[in-house]
Amino acid sequence: MDESIKKEDLLYDPVFAHKPPEGWEDNKNGGFFGKSSTKKAIFILFLVVAIGFSLLLSFKSLSKKKYAYDSVDTGLRLSEFSGTEKDNILTVDYLINEDGSVDRKQPVTAVRSYAITCNETIDFIFVGKDVTNLEDNCFYYCTKLKAVFVDKDNPAYTSVDGVIYNKDMTEIILCPIKNSEYRTALALGVAAPSDDSSCAEYLEKTKDFFPGEDEDMSEKIKNTLAKSGALYEIPATVTDIAPYCFSYCDMLTRIDIPDGVKTIGQMSFFKCKSLESIYLPDGLESIGPDGLSYCESIKYIYVPASVKTIGHHAFFGCMGVDAVYLGAPDKDSVKTGESWLPKQSTRSLKTVDAIYAAEREAG
Repeated sequence: MDESIKKEDLLYDPVFAHKPPEGWEDNKNGGFFGKSSTKKAIFILFLVVAIGFSLLLSFKSLSKKKYAYDSVDTGLRLSEFSGTEKDNILTVDYLINEDGSVDRKQPVTAVRSYAITCNETIDFIFVGKDVTNLEDNCFYYCTKLKAVFVDKDNPAYTSVDGVIYNKDMTEIILCPIKNSEYRTALALGVAAPSDDSSCAEYLEKTKDFFPGEDEDMSEKIKNTLAKSGALYEIPATVTDIAPYCFSYCDMLTRIDIPDGVKTIGQMSFFKCKSLESIYLPDGLESIGPDGLSYCESIKYIYVPASVKTIGHHAFFGCMGVDAVYLGAPDKDSVKTGESWLPKQSTRSLKTVDAIYAAEREAG
């Protein structure tokens, strides 16, 4: 192993990180499922406990309220949403009772961090006019989410093509994971949804547009995706890219960042696996931790001299590049975090160097 690579810098597979239980590979004694009654008893006990725990979680899940709220300074906050596979549209505006009725005397003003997280069913979210505090990552890792629509009278937020911004559009807050699909459909002439009924119409019209991994996409859809949905141009008004903003947007191939952007937040582009091109503008000042980590398709990275801070693991896993080029004259001109350069797991010991006092490639 290359001695220049520290052991702690290497990734590991947690499945094989620890030794197997004693006796697991003991073929002579019949292995873990061999003749030893003690081992069998332990294994059966383990199964009983695991099944019991699973049933307990299932019971709690079934008995959990779909909507949970709590009080904050501004009013009522949506603290948790526990929908079913039938819940593909979420509206956040007023308190919703257990029977599904809406209490319009109790507006929702905030959404708690991670209130709707790791959701696999929601396609669209509607945010009401009174919601003035979307806490960090309140819609984190919603794998089917195509668009978020903000009421035009909301004083704190706005949305453009399903992407959330603050009201004056100086900060881009969230690009939903499947927004590329949504913008592709718009480019093909599908009407943008405005309510539950039109959402259902949209989903019906687009149900065959983006098939599963084992099925082929039509050439028309592919071409439109490549020209429209796979590209994203951040508006010139934006100065900050919020943490996690584009995380897991794995259909994006190019993102154009305007010259006015000063900060790229933590994990802003985390695991944008198809991203081939990203322009980091002159005037950019900081790149947060894991800012572009695991963007494995990027071929070229140039960091302008204006950048003074690069967070830990900022480019970790960007193994499509041969070097990271920086406009800064030397390493002392930039504060960098641990393992900020591209490195790979134990499957590949390739490392990438930082080249200082570099000039940006033309084009």
